[in-house]
Amino acid sequence: MTFTSTRYKTYREYLASELPASNLRLLSNGEVIELPPEDRENSFIAEELTERLKRLLPNRRLVSVSTEIEVQPVGDSRVNRRPDLSVLRPEHLELMNALKKNAVLIGMPPPLLVAEVVSPGSDSPQERLRHRTENYLRDYEWKRQQYEWWQIAEYWIIDRHRQQIVIFMLKSDTYEEQIYKGADTVKSHLFPTLQLSANQLLSGNII
Repeated sequence: MTFTSTRYKTYREYLASELPASNLRLLSNGEVIELPPEDRENSFIAEELTERLKRLLPNRRLVSVSTEIEVQPVGDSRVNRRPDLSVLRPEHLELMNALKKNAVLIGMPPPLLVAEVVSPGSDSPQERLRHRTENYLRDYEWKRQQYEWWQIAEYWIIDRHRQQIVIFMLKSDTYEEQIYKGADTVKSHLFPTLQLSANQLLSGNII
């Protein structure tokens, strides 16, 4: 649903607007929409993984669940994404402090990693197992294109409905895909000491 009748010319103008709601997205036509609350189980998984990754980094502030990323609009025409988890660079903290917003803008260095926990949406369980639903397109195609354009080193999809973890790793400027299921150990170039199975990550049994 449209949140405001105001149309914003740029993402920076939208950021400066101080809109009261938090789960908003800017569209390429300048409209702002409000999204429904995140699925509670998805939020739990993201929070548990965040705490696990923080243990592996000297600066815990580099792992964030509240950072927006400005993107090139594709598919659903959204100009900003808010990954369920982002691993930032130290310079992002300084840039966001100057901006006074938890946002990574085009022109800044790319985040190191983003993770999305697939939302169930309104599709039936049978429909969710098929390709081409809107949620599938958003996470597996549109966000993949946007994060690849950004040259983000790793993009994780945590998909409870298909019972799989998909990790896209950047190689020669292009994502290569690896799928993990069941007892498979999830492998990350950025976190080589991370020891988690797909089942643990999908269930939230992480810490």
